[in-house]
Amino acid sequence: MLSHDEIRVANWTEDEYRPGRSAGALLAENVRRCVSVVGEINPDARLCFWSDMFDPHHNAVKDFYLVNGDLAGSWEGPPRDAIIVNWNSGKPRESLPFFAGRRHHQVLAGYYDGRADSIRGWLEAGKGLPGIDGAMYTTWQHNFDRLEAFAEYAWGDKSAEANK
Repeated sequence: MLSHDEIRVANWTEDEYRPGRSAGALLAENVRRCVSVVGEINPDARLCFWSDMFDPHHNAVKDFYLVNGDLAGSWEGPPRDAIIVNWNSGKPRESLPFFAGRRHHQVLAGYYDGRADSIRGWLEAGKGLPGIDGAMYTTWQHNFDRLEAFAEYAWGDKSAEANK
């Protein structure tokens, strides 16, 4: 898992900023360099990336926090065989097809200490899209009390209704 997520500051130093190169191109270049390093160590490694900084419907936008410039084009960095761990549940009907259209496989990183049933709508939004490979219970609070209910909702087990 490469952690190119939630980048709040970029493209300001002389080493980073070059006229004619966007913040997105800088990030894509960095990702390709990291992928190359991993490939030298383990050519068979299957890489995963958090989605946000490569998603034009999430954080890959112009003037994101203190990023100098536009992050458009950052999505050219992850190789096509990389798995995108997508956490853009706020715009699934835009985000999921974007990565599917780029032929990336995706894992939906759902929950985030909210409602266990929220994964249902997200999976519904991805229905029929190629490469939606699964869902991952994701918690910031190390709270695994809702893991079973989340799994039941993700796999459609009707007994989840009793676990709300």
